[in-house]
Amino acid sequence: MYTYLLFIHILSAIIALAAVISYPIIMSGARTASQARFALGLLEKLAILPKLGGSLLLLTGLALGFMETYLFGEGWYVVSIVVFAIILAILAVMVPAGIKKQLGVLQLTRDDALPDAYKLLRRRSAVLEGIANLAALFSLLLMVFKPF
Repeated sequence: MYTYLLFIHILSAIIALAAVISYPIIMSGARTASQARFALGLLEKLAILPKLGGSLLLLTGLALGFMETYLFGEGWYVVSIVVFAIILAILAVMVPAGIKKQLGVLQLTRDDALPDAYKLLRRRSAVLEGIANLAALFSLLLMVFKPF
């Protein structure tokens, strides 16, 4: 049972991380307002992956901990859960709110030039996405190397 749960845990991480890593790549190609609207619409559709994968990741991670209770005494495990909570807050709450604001600004745009308000909101989202990606990498390193 543990091996199957671990497989689901790893698969969930892949699903969630693939979407998160793709956010900045998708948005870096948007050079016009119509391209940005399209890219943001795509991100809205992709937002289900980190939510679904992340929720399953949390549930399977905790289930693995309950199966092997010593994990709750391991520093890397506890820190991974805390880091994951930060990642989930960013990706499930903050980034989607930023996407909605960016779309709102773009809907008011009459020409195809990217407005300054959009650029500011996009930079904020890019910072959040960068933090989430670095936190995910840190969490991955903790789970693989178990340094403490």
